[in-house]
Amino acid sequence: KLDHIPVVGHSSLLASYWFTKGLEVDRRRFVQEGYDKYKSGVFRIANLTHWVVCLDRSHLEHVARAPEDHLSFMEAADNIMKLEYTLGLKISDNYHISIIQSTLTRSLSVLYADMRDEIVVACNEYLDIKHKEWKAISVVHVALQIASRASNRMFVGLPLCRDPDWLELNINLPGAVVDEARILRVFPNFLLPLAAKFLTNLSGRTSRGVTFLGPIIKERLRHMETEGTSWCDKPNDFLQWCLDTKRETSLTSLTQRIIAVNFGGIHTLSQALLHLAEHPRHAQALREEVELVVSKYGWTKEGLSKMRKVDSFLKETQRFDGLAVLGVSRKAMSDITLPDGTFIPQGTFLAFPAYAMHRDDEVYENPKEFEPFRFANMRNKESEGSRHQMVAVTPDLLSFGFGKHTCPGRFFAATALKTMLAHIVMLYDVKRGNDESQPDTLYAGDAIAPNPMTKIMFRRRVD
Repeated sequence: KLDHIPVVGHSSLLASYWFTKGLEVDRRRFVQEGYDKYKSGVFRIANLTHWVVCLDRSHLEHVARAPEDHLSFMEAADNIMKLEYTLGLKISDNYHISIIQSTLTRSLSVLYADMRDEIVVACNEYLDIKHKEWKAISVVHVALQIASRASNRMFVGLPLCRDPDWLELNINLPGAVVDEARILRVFPNFLLPLAAKFLTNLSGRTSRGVTFLGPIIKERLRHMETEGTSWCDKPNDFLQWCLDTKRETSLTSLTQRIIAVNFGGIHTLSQALLHLAEHPRHAQALREEVELVVSKYGWTKEGLSKMRKVDSFLKETQRFDGLAVLGVSRKAMSDITLPDGTFIPQGTFLAFPAYAMHRDDEVYENPKEFEPFRFANMRNKESEGSRHQMVAVTPDLLSFGFGKHTCPGRFFAATALKTMLAHIVMLYDVKRGNDESQPDTLYAGDAIAPNPMTKIMFRRRVD
């Protein structure tokens, strides 16, 4: 049914086998080939059955804003991640998304001091630099530890957010889930329950999570039963917001939900620190901005909104690196026709070449160069500067998605990332080490991630 759509790759049985193996190593060059060859319209990648890559901007607007019963974001996410079998979540039961969109976002100003406190404590602990001497540190390991601490201060509060075993469970989650989902995608739907029983560790992760969260949930439920909606020292965190909805009280399901919320790891910090170490001259401009803002507004959510260069540095990191080759994925729930007349049959998955779009020289000047203050300069030049903020969603940058299913946690993620980067540049110098044999970035299939083996040098700031 997709024969009318051009294909990138090889169609013969033997050639397509090797082509598919190549896709698992790095899908970028095949997507780039299609992007360059079919600048508008659509194309397919050989052996990615039922997937169509869309290119035209009118396609993006049409697909991203279509109703869920026509083009489904959740069905596409479930096809990729097999959510029920890897995270224990049914796609019809995602009430936590509305909590992220509303309560979490609204609470950022109130809880900002707690988040920053956790970042300060975590940096002191994990960087552990006592003197003004250079120290080689695994940037991915440290960044994930700090980001997980900051996130879990908001999700489950003290003291659990500092428990190393709880942090380890959540930091290791994305890699495990991606590997399990890749295996499960081999099986037809009717075999998934049986395959998942033997090939995933959902029950083990959940049982381990319950040992941490179970006592906390029980204690909070006891307070709610005896004291109602409020009590002295009632926690103000994501776990409590879930409990307050009274949608579920099962230790298992609540634990799975909290672990799933932790799934959205903040790799952007690792990538940003790698760029800062590669170009340490930019640290001074960032410091000057942070010092000026903090002197006037203090370490506050309001002050954070004034840090345009910090914001731009992180947004440029998202543009330059990204987390995936493809973005804005949807599943056609019925036969549809794209604005250019292309027929898409029911069951087809659509996606957009985010990585290639972010490096298009018709959209960005010098797109293959990392220009840290690219978006800050745009904000200064244009009257509508807000469209170049990190949290802004535009057709030119798909890091947070686009349309109806834009990332609900982008305001939280941006707040945490900006605070972490601002704190680090104020207190530390960073630079590349002598061993640069390791690539900074790894590509596997559609995924883009910083290399966990890469180390950079830290020391206490020297003016």
